[in-house]
Amino acid sequence: MNRTLRATSLIGAFVLAGTACATHIIGGEMYYDHLGGNQYKVTLALYRDCGPDNQNGTGFDALALFVVYDMNGTEITNVSVSDPGETIIPVDLDDPCLTAPPEVCVATTLYEHIFDLPPIPGGYTISYQRCCRTPAMVNLSGQQGITCTVHIPGPPDAVNSSPRFAEYPPIALCMDQDLSFDHSATDPDGDQLVYGLCAPFQGADALNPAPLAPPPPYQEVTWAAGYSAGMPLDSDPPIAIDPVNGLLTLHPTLQGAFTVGVCVTEIRNGVVIGESRRDFMFKVVQCNAAVTAVIADQSGGQICTGLTQAFENESLNGTEWLWDFGEPNTSADVSTEMEPTWTYTLPGTYTVTLIANPGAPCADTSFNTFELSLPLQAYFEPPPIRCPDELAEFLAEGIYTPTTSIAWDFGGVADPSTGDGVGPTARFLPVGVHPVTVTYTESGCTDSYTDSVVVYPLPVVDFTSDPNACVGSPFAFNNLSTAWTPMTYAWSLGDGTVSNDSGLVHIYENPGTYTVSLTAATSTGCIHEETVERIGVVQVYPSPVAAFTALPAEVSIFDPHVWIEDYSNLSVDWRYSIEGQEVRDTRFEHWFDEGGQFTITQVVTSIDGCTDSTTRVVIVSDHLFYAPLAFTPDGDDLNEEWLPMVKGAHEYELVIFDRWGEERFRTTDPKKGWNGDGLPQGLFLFTARVKEFGSFAKDYVGHFSLLR
Repeated sequence: MNRTLRATSLIGAFVLAGTACATHIIGGEMYYDHLGGNQYKVTLALYRDCGPDNQNGTGFDALALFVVYDMNGTEITNVSVSDPGETIIPVDLDDPCLTAPPEVCVATTLYEHIFDLPPIPGGYTISYQRCCRTPAMVNLSGQQGITCTVHIPGPPDAVNSSPRFAEYPPIALCMDQDLSFDHSATDPDGDQLVYGLCAPFQGADALNPAPLAPPPPYQEVTWAAGYSAGMPLDSDPPIAIDPVNGLLTLHPTLQGAFTVGVCVTEIRNGVVIGESRRDFMFKVVQCNAAVTAVIADQSGGQICTGLTQAFENESLNGTEWLWDFGEPNTSADVSTEMEPTWTYTLPGTYTVTLIANPGAPCADTSFNTFELSLPLQAYFEPPPIRCPDELAEFLAEGIYTPTTSIAWDFGGVADPSTGDGVGPTARFLPVGVHPVTVTYTESGCTDSYTDSVVVYPLPVVDFTSDPNACVGSPFAFNNLSTAWTPMTYAWSLGDGTVSNDSGLVHIYENPGTYTVSLTAATSTGCIHEETVERIGVVQVYPSPVAAFTALPAEVSIFDPHVWIEDYSNLSVDWRYSIEGQEVRDTRFEHWFDEGGQFTITQVVTSIDGCTDSTTRVVIVSDHLFYAPLAFTPDGDDLNEEWLPMVKGAHEYELVIFDRWGEERFRTTDPKKGWNGDGLPQGLFLFTARVKEFGSFAKDYVGHFSLLR
């Protein structure tokens, strides 16, 4: 590793550690596992004080800085390893009659990283340093850091996993109490292990609390006067560890916190290939042996929660428990949990027994009484939507017993406003949403449930219609009915006609007075049916019958005379339309000015204003064509254009040629003449074709003179 990268790592580590500089570390150890090939997983187990001695409440670093050296102390690599989160180590004194003070607290975490380390002569050393140990340590001189390190051997023993200790020693030791603890380790490779007490290593200082660890060797801790690696705490007989099985024994005689080191030597084929060192703290405390069993009283609300009871243990200094829940018909109503839960078979009053530390000299017994009732659960299904003043029926549901008191509150808008029992009834007059509450009460327990009765208004049925008209005229019926839910309709129009449409238009075929009814009904919400009948609401008047003659039906243009005579019925007014004229006589004659086919229309009106109409067709046949022999277009406004006289022409075409056969004029309008077009006087020829209003047609050929 170059100096720049190493310096950068050191600065990063110092900045990281600067926020966590505190006196909280109480121990640690490092071990590794060979994963195959060149892969090694290295684990750092750190321990910190989480009790009041850690005055700043300092936790573990978010990153731990591992460094790897070869046998010459040359740095191979370094890496920052993340903290996965800590675990609190439980305080276990292994004696139910002893209780450690509540301030004893130790937390641990595991930093892990996988390295790729090819085998090299002399192997590798992986190290970690941190400051500072808790100042509560009695057996150390001054503030000191910690170094955790482990060695991976070189060939031929490079394929190796280091031993690791099976259990963490007890966090608290009771003063003047014997301790025998299995401090053995396991070795994944089955190598021989030898145990012994040893000195922990010092580490970083407060100025640089989390540095990049220097290469080995590492300095051992400085012991306070009277303490050493083999005598790390006051014990009579002295602390000892069996070198073969790792059994640690001691009898502490001085209260305080003590740093202790245990080493395990790894031997393969008679050759030492490694050593694992655990650095930990023993906290010797005064333990409390007074045990008091206390069952917390049942809270008032628990009586009403059903047959399952959760028990609260308020005992002092107990570690083991034996409960008897007092149910007479079973022997299974016992538990060894600290705060158990039991479900009783029947409601009733039960005496519960708790023994703290059963069978121990310090055992204590407590009794308490518990009352259990079935839970009340008030409930009802609201009735369907009601109409105003319609009976609403209620039914109590949920959970209750025959002795449960059931009270209903229907509110001030109901009749009655209150009720009791399982199935009361009430009527609600106002439209709207009305809350209803039912309350169950039994043995001091109560439960309420509120829902609503919904009242919709009655459907309103109404309609309008055209009051009168003539036979054959449309009558419009407009439905004005309203409701809060969809409606169905049934019309009866008085002439046998029925309809289910919302609104409709109807034509009466016969005169008379008709009674019309509309029935409207709802099938949801306020379910109701209502009919509105209007007697004689429709008056249908008779219509007149138009009739007349126009004779003769075909006349000649030379005698275009026709006689019109009325033959209508129920008429009081007559109007004829003929050639754009209106005639109001019942009998009259008419002369046509032109040939053709003419329609004569009669419109008659009755005394009630009803009308009828009919038509007759008259054909005016024959035609007239007369061509002048000359014309004088000289500007004197006399005989200025040449215009034949034409009558009775259904189709017409006139063409004029000069004497050399050149066309000079053409028209299909019998009323349009020729003005000569400024030509000199002379003789001109013409052809004319006249087709009558029928199949007859005739061609005319002639000549005329233009005179100037």
